[in-house]
Amino acid sequence: MSEEEKKVSDLEAALEKEREDFTSKINSLIGMIGKIDSISEAQVLMLSYRHMMVDKLIKYRSAIFKKKANDQNYRKMRIEYYKTQHDLRLDYKEINEFINSDMALRIRQTEIIENQTSFCTLCIETLDRMGFSIKNRISIAEMDYRKNI
Repeated sequence: MSEEEKKVSDLEAALEKEREDFTSKINSLIGMIGKIDSISEAQVLMLSYRHMMVDKLIKYRSAIFKKKANDQNYRKMRIEYYKTQHDLRLDYKEINEFINSDMALRIRQTEIIENQTSFCTLCIETLDRMGFSIKNRISIAEMDYRKNI
């Protein structure tokens, strides 16, 4: 396994672990919403987790932007190489195929990070829905309390 392949594999493993950890946190929140005595803690954690996900989303989007800019420069350098220094004369289609092959791991890294941004976006949406669930759970508890008075 090359150095670049190892970097991609490590990135994928790290982001998978992050997804598992965050999924676990969200699942624990779901259990807390059902119990009225832990609802305030659930609300605080939900807002905290939401903020963490927004921070991560911004970080990943910034990384994608920088990565795509670097990849574009790399693509330009490879085009120049294949046009001027490569042993064989290649047409435009062949040059693009060679470059896409050269950039396969770079593209894979970008796709992995984009997948993580999708995960973050969906987590934020889930946490937002939890906020409404918490509000509804409090309303139900208030109605039950009024009935028992």
